[in-house]
Amino acid sequence: MANLLVLSEIFCFGKEAVKNFIEEIKNRRYERILVITNPASMGTAAAKKIPSLLAKNRIVYQIFDRVDSVASVSDVRSASDMAKGFRADAVVAVGSGPVMDVAKAVSLMLANEDIKDPKKFDGKANTKNKSFPLLMVATSVGFARDLGYSFILEDENARKKIVCHDSHALPAAVYIDSEIISQSDSKEYALASYNLIARAIDSIVSKDAWQFTEKYCVDAIKILAENAKNASAGKADAKEQVLYAQYLLSVAVSNSGQSLLTSLAESLDASNGVPASLTSALLLSEVMQINAPATGNKYHDIAVALGAKVAATAKPDVFRKSAVTAIEKLAKDLALPKKVADFTISKEDLDFVSDNVLKFPCTEQNPKTVTKKKIIDLYKGLAK
Repeated sequence: MANLLVLSEIFCFGKEAVKNFIEEIKNRRYERILVITNPASMGTAAAKKIPSLLAKNRIVYQIFDRVDSVASVSDVRSASDMAKGFRADAVVAVGSGPVMDVAKAVSLMLANEDIKDPKKFDGKANTKNKSFPLLMVATSVGFARDLGYSFILEDENARKKIVCHDSHALPAAVYIDSEIISQSDSKEYALASYNLIARAIDSIVSKDAWQFTEKYCVDAIKILAENAKNASAGKADAKEQVLYAQYLLSVAVSNSGQSLLTSLAESLDASNGVPASLTSALLLSEVMQINAPATGNKYHDIAVALGAKVAATAKPDVFRKSAVTAIEKLAKDLALPKKVADFTISKEDLDFVSDNVLKFPCTEQNPKTVTKKKIIDLYKGLAK
């Protein structure tokens, strides 16, 4: 089977990366920019710097800043309408995961006018045209798929998530300015790093994973395991390494896929508002144990990347146990929460969200089939 590898035209990473942003805008001769962001990002250095750079260079822009804490179908509709009314010739996303997801969906809609409803993006949309010009400036850490061509939207009315995996949604240019992102609260790096490891493991075990994506994920896990604690303590070099690992994962996830852990996290976020990053971190160990028998030798590389001492000749049950033990030790070292604070879920909601997990596209990519009862048991464990 052929494996597809799709990457952005331009990727700029490191200190002062954002300085290259305005030059690219000018080189491409964009004149009317729709900036998509949200209230949380508007207070960041990046959000303030981007409009300033555009104004200084006399580039007309308009800001859509109503993206919520999750990327919703209604946000996409509203931002798309604003772009059309403004006659934008490019979209700039400034923010974290939800902002990036909305911007990718908007750009895809603008380039494919036959798609009137964002809900049509569910699954593989099979769009005809490459995305409307999109440049993305990241402002936070912890989102694995941000910089690739996958995105997830929330259908608020149906209380479920829509997953789109379309190479046409790839941004034209991506900027990760480590100085800008490092200004965020250092404490965020503990959960963010662990969540990135969770998504990396979820991608490695996916049925769509292949040699290239697995290597990127393993490399990212090693970097994150070595730097998460120092990053959460405020060490600048460690923070930059975490951001580098985030980029590796965005490439890997877009060019492979994710599986059960993503389905569990995103479905609970949509139905009950529990942040997907927290759910994926809390359920990682249990999901790893469920999948272990169906993962071949993959846990060997994961265990080594996490710092476990595993012999090359170790048997599967040994290195699989080592991988789970190492991930649990890392969670303890990072002082992560063990449960969702004040979380309760009704029997009706458990039934509803578990059905959504079974229907979620990523679940099909899981190496081991799971029952509805097992899913319910996993969710119940979050409330104990």
